[in-house]
Amino acid sequence: MRQSARSSSADNMPASSESLNNRTQTLLRGIRSSGLCVVYHAADLTIRVIENPPASWPATELVLERGYAAVFDAFTSQRIRAAKQEVLATGAAHRLEAPQHREGEQPLWFELSIERDEDDTGEGRGLFISIVDVSHAKRREAALRELLYEVSHRSRNLLAILQSILGQTAQKAATVAEFEEKFRGRIAALALSQDLITFTNWQGVRLHRLVQAQTEAYHADGPVPVEIQGADPMLGPNSALHVGLALHELAANSRATGVLGEEKGRIVVRFSALPHGKRIEWIEEAAFPPIPVEAWGFGRTILQHVVPRALRGEASYVIDDKGVRYVLDLPASDPEISESGA
Repeated sequence: MRQSARSSSADNMPASSESLNNRTQTLLRGIRSSGLCVVYHAADLTIRVIENPPASWPATELVLERGYAAVFDAFTSQRIRAAKQEVLATGAAHRLEAPQHREGEQPLWFELSIERDEDDTGEGRGLFISIVDVSHAKRREAALRELLYEVSHRSRNLLAILQSILGQTAQKAATVAEFEEKFRGRIAALALSQDLITFTNWQGVRLHRLVQAQTEAYHADGPVPVEIQGADPMLGPNSALHVGLALHELAANSRATGVLGEEKGRIVVRFSALPHGKRIEWIEEAAFPPIPVEAWGFGRTILQHVVPRALRGEASYVIDDKGVRYVLDLPASDPEISESGA
């Protein structure tokens, strides 16, 4: 540890003050172990004592010579000087934070607590400044602000999705009961995807896990007759919400008139990489009559328009006498879909 400068009175303490000297040395050892830096200024604001200076500061002799200008930039040094003058004049303690900028590195932050040293008459004769490195706390604050911004951003996205679902479901529903059933199902699908995202600390959801979760909600009896093929990419939060919504619509339809309801046939969900992008397919093979196009309702809008538009992709949705085939093509440049999950 760098040798600290001390006042002449501490260096030349008489032998009769040995007990006081021992207490002073004990106090100084405690200061060093706590990480606290203590600086004493004379009435003319010059630095007289620096005890336990931070390791990032320049040599103590340079700080004694140049003051805080040796540590901080000109603007910050002026702020500190103005605060010292105010405390010396008024006696009111002051606290401020100061960044130490370092070339090619993140700044370090220090909290300075300034108090006036008074004589027996109450007049100011100097200043005590205690300095603590608060860099870790500042970085935690920055990370928290970033997290709160991310939560706010994703909340706005969710509200926009909910607003769209609410309006379209109400417009397409023939009765209040039908509206309630379909709206509740779609909200539950979003909530399920959101739970999976939150569980991974907002990193995303694996496609296979998302397929299992959304299809299990419509097939509580025994194993789900869904075969998942291909890679298991990590879907970012936005992709997971929209792909989860598409899977919900497909699973809900299958429960009503398809494999998940009749328990006949098979469902294959496949992920594949294409030269121009990535593809997610839902292939349902079952013997049931096709649903007329005019009866598809908002589910068709979600699958063919809402989801692909949100993910900057394209989709096709075909129902015929062979079953159901839904294809969602996504751009190769989509950063929210990573086969490595990195």
